[in-house]
Amino acid sequence: MNGIALNIADTHELEAGYALFPATACQVRFWHEQRASPNASALNIAFRLQLSGPLKAASLEQVLGELVARHEILRTGFLMTGAGLRQQVWSDVPFQLEVVDLAGIEENAALAQAERVGREQARTPFELTSRSFFRAVWLPRSVTQGELQLTFHSLVMDGWSLGILVRELVEGLAALHGGHAPEWPDVELHHGDYALWKEEFLASGALDRARAHWREELQDFNRFDVPGDRPRPQERRFQGVIRSTLLPGALSERLIAAAKAQGVTLFSVAAAGLAMALKPAAGQTSVAMGTQMSLRDQQELEGVVGPLINTVILRLDVPEGSTLASVTAQCGAKLSEAIEHLHLPFEEMMELAGEVSEKDRPPLCSVNFALQKSFVGMDDEVRRHDFAATTSPSFNAGALYDLNFFMVRRPDGWRISCEGDTDLYDVETIDGHIAKWREVLETVEVVAQRPLAPVHHSVPGKGTPRFVAGVGASGFMSQAELEAKARNIVQFNEEAPGTPIIALNNTAVLFGLAQQFACERPLIDIPMVPEGAPREFPQRAFQDITADAVRLIRLARPRGPYILMGHCVLGAMSLEAAHQLRREGETVELIILNDSWCPGYREMMPWYDRQLRKMQVRADNIPRDFRKAMRGETSMAAFLNQYRIVRWLHIADVALKLGLIKGDASEHLVAENRWYIEYLLAQQARYRPAPYDGDVQIFRSDQALKGRLFAWDLGWQSVVTGKLVVTPVPGMHDQIFRPAGAAVIAKQLHERLGGIGASPAVDGAPGEQDAPPTHLSRANA
Repeated sequence: MNGIALNIADTHELEAGYALFPATACQVRFWHEQRASPNASALNIAFRLQLSGPLKAASLEQVLGELVARHEILRTGFLMTGAGLRQQVWSDVPFQLEVVDLAGIEENAALAQAERVGREQARTPFELTSRSFFRAVWLPRSVTQGELQLTFHSLVMDGWSLGILVRELVEGLAALHGGHAPEWPDVELHHGDYALWKEEFLASGALDRARAHWREELQDFNRFDVPGDRPRPQERRFQGVIRSTLLPGALSERLIAAAKAQGVTLFSVAAAGLAMALKPAAGQTSVAMGTQMSLRDQQELEGVVGPLINTVILRLDVPEGSTLASVTAQCGAKLSEAIEHLHLPFEEMMELAGEVSEKDRPPLCSVNFALQKSFVGMDDEVRRHDFAATTSPSFNAGALYDLNFFMVRRPDGWRISCEGDTDLYDVETIDGHIAKWREVLETVEVVAQRPLAPVHHSVPGKGTPRFVAGVGASGFMSQAELEAKARNIVQFNEEAPGTPIIALNNTAVLFGLAQQFACERPLIDIPMVPEGAPREFPQRAFQDITADAVRLIRLARPRGPYILMGHCVLGAMSLEAAHQLRREGETVELIILNDSWCPGYREMMPWYDRQLRKMQVRADNIPRDFRKAMRGETSMAAFLNQYRIVRWLHIADVALKLGLIKGDASEHLVAENRWYIEYLLAQQARYRPAPYDGDVQIFRSDQALKGRLFAWDLGWQSVVTGKLVVTPVPGMHDQIFRPAGAAVIAKQLHERLGGIGASPAVDGAPGEQDAPPTHLSRANA
């Protein structure tokens, strides 16, 4: 049991063998829905895994039992108390694997038996008094092949969590077979911990803006229903069937290309096509559908097993004459707004829409749409030594919606499906909706959004403003975000000769460095922080985020050669951008990393080293920053705002308003930008840079910690196979661009860039071999 569980459980509960945690809003809704229909199985989630390797039922049971012991949510029941529904986490729950042996049975008969067992498992409801809402059946076909059927209740599981469990299952089987302990990551947070935080978060006032957004979005809400073949029964029976069709490979590629051309995701194209397909049948021009989004927008939540999802509402207007491109653009904008205000629980949205729960229909949304790339990994396969797991299409547990459309990537391509309520619709009608959806998707055209009008940038200091036009399309950044960033691209010293230094930047700190270069070299500043107030973003691959940065780089300088620079996490982004530009045939002359640690350096340390390093950093940072605040070198507000809990609860803001502490505008700007840098750091945690054989210059704060756990080259020597130089710079991490640091950086870059992209007058400038002794080059390392 984790520390938080022990702290909040009373003595009687501990003696009874369990601890209590709050239930999240979605768990409360699911519990009440299950209690209202105890014989219904629609809230079950059934998965099928095809396993290969030297498999034994006893080994599977042992590893699954270890996973139950490892993840609290798998031994969690639910208890209604005077304070409301609580998660009841048991200290121990027996686990037993059911086995249905298919070995020696003719193949067709074995498949039929597996289908029968799978449907039975999916359709068997869980008792609300259960201590665990998880069961498993093993169906071996041989000593090396078999199917593992896993059934959960929505109270305890989501798709992301399944991916965690499958990876750990395969790792556990391989470790057990190899006779050693599994290399599982530490479980730092359980779902109960998340529920405690969520309860405080919802009560903090942090969602006031989200409530205002959804109140406006759901104003005058009308339920969107697609007429059925029969009248709606007075009480739902959740009878459903899943129908599917595989999209041709060429169409799938066109859909992806069209999404990228419009600066949206594939989800927006598919959802827009679905809205256009359903509109004629419903006879309404306003289409409303639900969709599920992950709430794992913080790195700490990535390893939590449990239901961390929320349902949001997409309302799309589809007037006569609409094109797929126009509805897609609208959907992309709506989706961005939904993501920005994701954390307001669906249950509150129901209240804002004036929804009254009814037994004869789904809550708020009769139609739902979801897109799933993969549950467990690339091509839905997880492999560890001799063991592998792949997913198969799951069995229907019952219809939660009148029509539940989904799009899933399978190894053989994208499959579009619909789970329809057979009390309302004939199978032929469901097939007709899928066919119409595909028909609309076939009309997709790869047409980029219109280019932006030229934007004039006012640049302080030397040089004149320049015009920037023609923002390229992005598959991951919204058009609005591209426009916002394009308006803020600036160029210093634009008349200077040589290849410009293009800096991916987070605050306006480069003017001093530009002054140091004077007329020697241009410097282009691309601010990466989105305009507007801090908000939540979905998890994205670091490479995908960098692809947007590359589009902005090409906007500022359409063709190479390139010199790229970044500070902190944006340094790692600069290196990934260099990889992408080189793959496109461009030349990158130099990458400049400003106090930027190599991704994976800390993450790949042994656990005890990571903890020791974290303690050393905190022991150095806290007293140092506090002394700076007391001396007046920084404000107490800036000191406090370093800590996430302070920012979440707005403690420093309240103290500022009351006059208890002081702050200044420049530090407020840094604090405003920190939220996005933390988001990028969370996405970078999963990124591992490929080897880079070009030239790299590192500027390292001379006040950074040193020693075994703090590599002088910031961990990059294992990645950079070209010429790598490290130069210390005066000032802490956030101060290296102040005058003293800017002077050192400019001097070193003058030497390093002397022979790169320079005019003939400076071709003879000294090269890297003349670097001062404080530099560490790979040749001398």
